Amino acid sequence: MEDPGSYYNQGFLAIVGTASEHVTELAAFIDVLNDFVAESEDQLGPLTSKIAPLVVIDGAGDGDDEDEPVVEPEKLEEAIVLVLDAADALVKASDKEFEPAYNLLLHVLTFLPNGLPDHLDKILGLLSTASSILPLPTLSVLTNLFNLLPVSSSLRHLVFLTVLDVAIATGNTSLLLPQLKQLPTWFEEWSISSADQVELLVKIGSKLETADAHAALKYLQEAHSVAVAASIPIEPAMTSNMVVIAMKDLSFLDYDSILSLAGTVSSALVELLKVFVTGTLADFKAFSAAHPDVFSSNGLDREALTTKIRLLTLSTLAGSSPNFTVSYSSIASALEIPEEEVEFWIIDVIRAGLLEGKMSQLERKLFVHQVATRTFGETEWNVIARQLDVWKTSLRDVLTVVRNARMTVENKVAANADHEKVNGVDNTVEVA
Repeated sequence: MEDPGSYYNQGFLAIVGTASEHVTELAAFIDVLNDFVAESEDQLGPLTSKIAPLVVIDGAGDGDDEDEPVVEPEKLEEAIVLVLDAADALVKASDKEFEPAYNLLLHVLTFLPNGLPDHLDKILGLLSTASSILPLPTLSVLTNLFNLLPVSSSLRHLVFLTVLDVAIATGNTSLLLPQLKQLPTWFEEWSISSADQVELLVKIGSKLETADAHAALKYLQEAHSVAVAASIPIEPAMTSNMVVIAMKDLSFLDYDSILSLAGTVSSALVELLKVFVTGTLADFKAFSAAHPDVFSSNGLDREALTTKIRLLTLSTLAGSSPNFTVSYSSIASALEIPEEEVEFWIIDVIRAGLLEGKMSQLERKLFVHQVATRTFGETEWNVIARQLDVWKTSLRDVLTVVRNARMTVENKVAANADHEKVNGVDNTVEVA
């Protein structure tokens, strides 16, 4: 039989005992879970009765352990398969028993030359079923299974996808998200192609959509970035889904980052995306009038998008101000709101991280300290040029004031020196 240590990370599970002992123990445990009660010490359960003749054969062992039973590989595999076929009963185990029982089952499979790869689908199916009853123990077992496979195994991503499904279905996504930071390392360890990376990132993004839209969007963007870099085509429906998620995500405002990835999106969605990259509330209202069906067909909330575009419009208005000052009346006009609501919108746009500034209720103005740009092109360069001109003018004024002050001080020092010199001569005369 092939050494199981050549394929599995045997250092991860340290379990003492022979394969026949472990298989018999599992069979007896499954019989108990299936409500078998022995009427005598010698009575075996239904599964254990099938296993016993397969895992122990009378015969001499090697070396000094002459009484050690010898198990034929073919019969051991048959016994393990019988246990695996009955393993659905493990879902009846308690929280404390479930993980140890599955760890033992995974360990038993390592005694077969290709045990886990051949039976991985069966194991993953059993664990997926058990997850609805024992979610956290199931995630623990899946983590153990992931670690049991060698770091370079391509099977790890299949286990990972099951972990993803279980975490989302059981409301435990928060436990998984920190581990996703290791994806670049895993991609390198698994030596998977760019196409496989795209496929996996798309799957992650799609599965996370209902649980965490912001995280889903992040991985869909990564998938599209990898695809663009490697010239790999992506289904238009997947790209459209990315744009729709970006529209639905209330915290997402960086639409310029996905515009270059949306080449295969329907024209209406592209137009809407461009409005959120460079447009204003007026542009959004014009688009809504021209494409009234785009919202309902994509499940978009027009009112929520109206709120978003108002925030973006305000940030653009603040960023285009040459003197970093915007009047409340200008904001009210651009956002089409009563002037008494302006301060609420300023607070919202600051909270969204789009700008930093200070409100003056007395002057009815917003003094802008810093503003985030929605995109960066010729317009933004012109704004920077205007700001530099303002700074240059301010610095010239400061320099003029400094020079004048310096000249005043120098003149005063010179006058004082002359005065002291004159007084010094007079005093000398008086002493003489």
